[in-house]
Amino acid sequence: MSHTPRRLRVAILGDRGIPARYGGYSTFLEEVTVRLVADYDFDVVVYCRSQYYPERGPTFKGVRLVYIPVLRSKHLESLLHTAMSTIHCLFQGFDAALLIDPGNAPNLPLLRLFGPPTALHADGLGFKRKKWGTLASAYYKFSERMSSWFANVVIADALGMREHYRRNYGRDTTFVPYGCESGGYGPPECLARFNITPGEYYLIVTRIEPDNNTDLLIREYRKLNTSRPLIIVGGARFPSKFSRQIEAEADEKVRVVGGVYEPEVLNALYRYSFAYLHGHEVGGTNPALLRAMAAGTCCVALETVFSREVMGAEGCLVGFEAGSMSKMLTMLEAEPERARAYGAAMQERASKEYRWDAVTAAYAEVFRAMSEKRKPGEVYRPEDYASRTPRPTVAD
Repeated sequence: MSHTPRRLRVAILGDRGIPARYGGYSTFLEEVTVRLVADYDFDVVVYCRSQYYPERGPTFKGVRLVYIPVLRSKHLESLLHTAMSTIHCLFQGFDAALLIDPGNAPNLPLLRLFGPPTALHADGLGFKRKKWGTLASAYYKFSERMSSWFANVVIADALGMREHYRRNYGRDTTFVPYGCESGGYGPPECLARFNITPGEYYLIVTRIEPDNNTDLLIREYRKLNTSRPLIIVGGARFPSKFSRQIEAEADEKVRVVGGVYEPEVLNALYRYSFAYLHGHEVGGTNPALLRAMAAGTCCVALETVFSREVMGAEGCLVGFEAGSMSKMLTMLEAEPERARAYGAAMQERASKEYRWDAVTAAYAEVFRAMSEKRKPGEVYRPEDYASRTPRPTVAD
């Protein structure tokens, strides 16, 4: 009698959940977990915050969903929900787990003692976010240190984050890049609701928070002599003085349109923009920037270690000093063919370096290694999987 190996069971904790509606973490989880189920026959459970999902189906494209309620709170929501998810996770017999966000690291000791081997996904320098006060910043520094102590594996989606953990905590990490959007573009007609013309507007997609520098981008845009409006997509989960300041900038030229949650419409906004302006400062590999690159958009970004890593030598990077971005945009206004060339170069780079199939293959390998008490590799790049087809666990 033949024996069929048991499916590898993986838990995902720390985010709002899937389907993705609330930012880059959720998009990452949806892209990877759905592929782990479909291409590798993993049994994946994602813990979701119930208040974000009025309709709570038990599964999403084969991924099992567990809904746990928690009070909405700017500082405690994620930590409390992850704590409740962790307690539930301990009794489910998972083979491996992935914890999202170093801010949730206080849950790692419990997982390390009583739960499955757990990887911690470290996506950025949370302690540097301008929205946090002294106490919150100190907490993020402490939680990073906890993640370096207690996570079985620390995963960085940017090489800059690998260096950060090595330099500050002496901790080796595993590099697995992020993936970029790969299709599903609405037609130009879907832009009519924004009263814009394809190719004739600038775009920002962001959470309206200080470390994303939306105020700086607006100031630089306003220096231009242009008829192209600036469309700002996004908002603040918890309204603040800064978010109200940005909303007060709204006029005929600067249009703050709020969140756009239909993927095809959002992708169309990227694809048909004249240029995408990127001001994120402290995150790791940023999904909004990758989405713009995948759409073939001319991306103009404030130069940080992370944006330089993602965009490479061909990237259109500018300084934080006054006039740097506006000078670049003035040049692109005068030479639109150069904007198109920048966009084409970024699209080619995204298609080679940031592929969801390669990202998923790397995570499958990391989860297998943890479940087998092995140490996973340190660097996974898309070229490592260029000729590899998915290997379902049941065939191992």
